[in-house]
Amino acid sequence: MKKKSIAILGIGGVGGFIGAKILANRVDDSIKLDFISRGTTYENIKEKGLQFTSPEDEVVLYPDDLLESGKVEKAYDLVILATKSQSMESAIIENQSIFGENTLIIPLQNMINAAQVVRALVEKPDVVDACIYLISNVQNPGHIKHLGGPGKVIVGKPLTNEFVWAFEYLNQCGIPISMVTDASTHLWRKFLFISSLGTLSAAHDVTLGEIRNNPELRTLWEYLMEEIIQLAQKHYIPIDQSDLKAALEMLSNFPDDAKTSFQLDIENGWTGEKGTLVNEVISDSLKNGLTCPYYQEMESKIAKRL
Repeated sequence: MKKKSIAILGIGGVGGFIGAKILANRVDDSIKLDFISRGTTYENIKEKGLQFTSPEDEVVLYPDDLLESGKVEKAYDLVILATKSQSMESAIIENQSIFGENTLIIPLQNMINAAQVVRALVEKPDVVDACIYLISNVQNPGHIKHLGGPGKVIVGKPLTNEFVWAFEYLNQCGIPISMVTDASTHLWRKFLFISSLGTLSAAHDVTLGEIRNNPELRTLWEYLMEEIIQLAQKHYIPIDQSDLKAALEMLSNFPDDAKTSFQLDIENGWTGEKGTLVNEVISDSLKNGLTCPYYQEMESKIAKRL
């Protein structure tokens, strides 16, 4: 029987977390794990390994193979697509060879429509809707710090039952997998949390603890979430105030000094996922006849910081 293979495309906060979990918890190397990255991240992992810091431990881990993006010439059984949303399309285009007829793709971008975009760029593979609950930041390229969140992955059901092994393997490696039939609703719930929180933290340059402990910031966060909820409902997605309350409660799972990855990008003068997390919310709201004054206010503040 052919040895199964997994590639993680993009070794940032999400890809580094998943890669570290697999390498630290797998029983053996019967399933091959490769990292695909580029630039300084590729060079640093090649020289020093993947440095992974969590509340429990600090380790250095090595994939079975480290490959440079755009130079891979083999297909994988499972591709975990973990690039930032703004880099996803270019990463797929320059790595077409990793997607074979029998590949399963799990895209984990902070997007509502990541799977739809991927399906338009690859011909044969099975692509599932998916999202992950996690705050994990890049300290330096190749050094990932897990700050909070269980790393739970919500996935839609694949077209066939051929990929049961993949979900079982990820579960065994400490990455909780939940397969659902209403993936779109879960994607919007995740987006409700990450878009509003990332937007607020980036606009005001505040930590998650400051948002949690400051009544004015918490109220502003609620206003942002209400603008996401009205947009979701316009798309016939059944999220409501109960999901807003769940997001507020979820914030208690993260340390006071934690920052969102979008906030860190803005601090460094990078636009990061501004297009996905902020601009598209505004444009989609206006297109659907909705007002979003709080998102527009936050966008203006973020633009001034760039």
